[in-house]
Amino acid sequence: MTENILYLAMRDGECEYASASKMKAENFVEQQYEQATNEVLNEWGIDDPSVEDIDEAAFQAGYDENYEVVKVDMSKKTEDDTIELPDGNEVEVSDILEKLK
Repeated sequence: MTENILYLAMRDGECEYASASKMKAENFVEQQYEQATNEVLNEWGIDDPSVEDIDEAAFQAGYDENYEVVKVDMSKKTEDDTIELPDGNEVEVSDILEKLK
């Protein structure tokens, strides 16, 4: 593995995205929240949202989509290993490598 430090976009204990760039991982999370906000607006039948509508939809989307970016050290890890995250969840290295591709 060429990168020892990776940033994971985690949602409800599952790795959704992995990158060597913290900015890319944060951008992925931001895109997911924007998409979730738009989905809420569509569910509410709002085609031309006001700023207030967008704020309320974003608030709701934040409850529906719970993402966080987590920094992990992949040093000395093999594909068969598991990494324990700060929140106590574990993620398989093989899952991280799959998301990294």
